[in-house]
Amino acid sequence: MMKSRLLLMFVALFMLAGGNRANAQAYSYDVNHDGQVTITDAMVVINHILGIANVNDPVNIPAEAIDLGLPSKIKWASYNVGATKPEGAGCYYSWGDTEERVYYDWNHYVHCDGSSSTCHDLGSDIGGTEYDVAHVRWGGKWRMPSPIEVKELIDNCTHEWTTLNGVRGQKFTSNNNGASIFIPAAGNRYSSSLQDVGTEGLYWVSKQSPSDNTYAYLLFLDSGDVSYRYGYARFAGFPIRPVTE
Repeated sequence: MMKSRLLLMFVALFMLAGGNRANAQAYSYDVNHDGQVTITDAMVVINHILGIANVNDPVNIPAEAIDLGLPSKIKWASYNVGATKPEGAGCYYSWGDTEERVYYDWNHYVHCDGSSSTCHDLGSDIGGTEYDVAHVRWGGKWRMPSPIEVKELIDNCTHEWTTLNGVRGQKFTSNNNGASIFIPAAGNRYSSSLQDVGTEGLYWVSKQSPSDNTYAYLLFLDSGDVSYRYGYARFAGFPIRPVTE
């Protein structure tokens, strides 16, 4: 067992170091999303291969619940799923997926059979279900926000385009109790590319489009706008900012 584990560690370190140069641009070697590639990332890979839970993986560690004094009493997470701090991008997920992917397109989307015309219907609202990565990863009452909760956030907070530790994004400050959260302009994943970092933030919410099940709703932010939008193709990789009761 020890020899097998050491062999797996060698393979993991080789891959993390960029051993597969042909696909180097498609992978994120910072497996545990702590901002650096170390032996810890190799251990996360090994534990995944062995089926051992990575309890210290930031993807599985809930954020602080921030009370913004909202009418619904809903609290917003202080950072994204997969991040460790408010300005961290965290992980990028297709809508309804609970794992990050190398490619983000219809051909690789797990909830279709290779095309938008074969998109699986996951239900009108996946909040708190097996398709909700916030609920699956963080447990408890954590879940993706609903469109109503996104609108409530926008209506009950002032927002300011600002920079936190070198990262641009929108700061939401409650009109009711003065508490605030920062949501970074983390961009999005499309195909194998990470794009629009620092200029746009697109965050999945829990509701599927009622008129087209290939689309889902989102929270959009940039330097001049914060809005709840009709939707985007479900295969795209967006961060998730959870809420809890």
